Amino acid sequence: MSNHSTSAFVALVLASIIASTSTAENYYDETDLLTDIPMVSAGSRMAQARYESPSSVTVITSDMIKALAPNNLVEVFRLAPGFMSFYVNGSFHALSGHDLTDDDPRRLEVRVNGRSVYVPSYPTISWQSLGITPDDIQRIELVRGSNVPAYGSNAIIGAIEIITKSPLQESGTHIRMTAGDLETRNFNVRSNFDMANGYGQIRLSHRENNGFDRSNGIDGLGRPDNTPSIGDLEDNTSVNHIVFNSVITPTLIDTFTFEVGFSKGSFGLGDTDRVDEIEDDDNSSYWLATGWSRVEEKQQWKWDFSLYDSRSENSIKELLSVHENLDPATLNFILQGNPDVVLEWALGKRDAQMWETEFEYQYTFNDRLRVLSGVSYKLQRLKSEHLLDSDEVIDNGIASLFSNIEWHISSKWMTNIGFMVEDQEIDETHMSPRASLHYQLRPQHNFRISASKAYRSPSIVEKHREEVKRAYNVLADYYRLTDDSLKAEEMESVELAYYGSFFDGKVEIDWRTFHEDMNGGIDHVKWEVAHQNWSPSAIDDKVYFFTNSKHWRATGYDMQITWRPFSSTAIYLQHANVRVDAIRFTDWDDTVGEQRILKVPEHTSSLLISQKFGSGWSGSIMGYHQSYVDWRGGEEIKALDRYDLSVSKEVRLNQYQLRLDLKVDNVTNEVYLEYQKGNYLERTVYLSAALEW
Repeated sequence: MSNHSTSAFVALVLASIIASTSTAENYYDETDLLTDIPMVSAGSRMAQARYESPSSVTVITSDMIKALAPNNLVEVFRLAPGFMSFYVNGSFHALSGHDLTDDDPRRLEVRVNGRSVYVPSYPTISWQSLGITPDDIQRIELVRGSNVPAYGSNAIIGAIEIITKSPLQESGTHIRMTAGDLETRNFNVRSNFDMANGYGQIRLSHRENNGFDRSNGIDGLGRPDNTPSIGDLEDNTSVNHIVFNSVITPTLIDTFTFEVGFSKGSFGLGDTDRVDEIEDDDNSSYWLATGWSRVEEKQQWKWDFSLYDSRSENSIKELLSVHENLDPATLNFILQGNPDVVLEWALGKRDAQMWETEFEYQYTFNDRLRVLSGVSYKLQRLKSEHLLDSDEVIDNGIASLFSNIEWHISSKWMTNIGFMVEDQEIDETHMSPRASLHYQLRPQHNFRISASKAYRSPSIVEKHREEVKRAYNVLADYYRLTDDSLKAEEMESVELAYYGSFFDGKVEIDWRTFHEDMNGGIDHVKWEVAHQNWSPSAIDDKVYFFTNSKHWRATGYDMQITWRPFSSTAIYLQHANVRVDAIRFTDWDDTVGEQRILKVPEHTSSLLISQKFGSGWSGSIMGYHQSYVDWRGGEEIKALDRYDLSVSKEVRLNQYQLRLDLKVDNVTNEVYLEYQKGNYLERTVYLSAALEW
């Protein structure tokens, strides 16, 4: 643990002790009963007060999202400390923890209404194809730290649960339209209606923009970029979705949910420093999810089933001689006298399916002890001739057993003990345990120490990667392969945390310090000698093998402070300080490894101030700071500060409620580069109109 983290923790302890000793010995009063205690479930699957969760959980509410007036989820996730939210290009967004991420973050489990939206064909999250918009979200719970015992292998860095607005909790029809810079055109409809024994909802959306404008001017460090202009980027987005969901309550203790959705979109995909290689990735996906829950006095049952199907195609066609810059003699040798051939490459066609079913049971023995246990089975299927060099479907079945015990040892001490056992077809069986010990100095001041050991098994793509280039069915060149010895990543982590409430709940502090050791992180290593039946080709003398070649140690702290000085004012401050020491072995004969630092920002901060002025007027300002970072797969980016402004007006027109939002991003117009060349963010202006009845 760093000295800064230790000092901060000691200061919090002393402040809490002083606060506790400033009152009478019997410190319970009526304000303790009136204070709103936020409840979360993402940490352990059980509804708990935030300070009783085994992990630190950030909650982003619909009110915060409404004040922010965001156009996409990139802006929303900047309200969560310890997460990095950025644009890969104008079409693709990325979200990650501090895991030396690249443009494909893959160590974060994301669920929408309990349904996993991890896509095994990338493997990552396709944020634009989730079938939700920021306006549809009721709340988001973000687990800051490993959460494998609750959500499985993908949650080795963190986990996110997105809960959409339910027809059980809202009524009427909501329409929102947005237009603005970058040729942004968004249109969303959400309509709720009554059904027999329940309620239904339909969500429709169309979203499009032209992505970033150009790729010249300055580089990521603010210096003049003298490279020739490469014109407009083709990283445009156009996506539509339709979703129907319902909640049926035939009895007072039983609830049935059902959702079916379809999304279809086209997204510019590729590295922006090679504009000629940016091509549309056409995606269509549908999903079905159904569930049942029963709540009794001491017992709770829950069962969920989901099906997800995704079909994507991204193809670039180019002559082999042009693509590989081959001279005539080498081309003739490779093609054995045949004429030049058109090579089809990029990600190609990918067909992915995922079936999942979960059953969990919770029993409350008394007011001190309750236990949740469950089982699940997930079947992932992927067909990708380009990524896997096979026209066969590859399956990965995952059977899981999980549990969490919440035990209040005394009036001041409690513990959470949980584990997840996963048996995967493409990996060994692993058990990921976690334990936390909580101490309540007084009702408003709570401390926690927790430790976990977690495993992340390789995805289908990582385990079976075989990316080659062929001409006339002759192997021309290897590109990416998987090492036969590839195994699961392993991470050990320890956390100290504090959650406090001051001034009758007007001020909340959620703080943690952490230490994480990752061993055997999966990454690609360049080989230049024969290995695993591979030998250099006439085109290239190297190939990239996916191996357990990356190791890192992350230490630091993150915190969130919420202050509500008045009923009309809310202030949210987020800050994270992360120091990463990493070693990555980059070549076949590398015995020392390359030290990689500053591949994540050391400091990230955001501040959202929301104010209601009366007469239907309100406004907010959002500030965001990111320190220098040398992005993996991207560019060096200097420290940046950005400010976004939103002004809103609500008008009541009989039974109609009209809301207008004027949103100005990057108010100061301090142009900066985000992640990679071409992603220049300037001042942008958007106008939204929302109508409810």
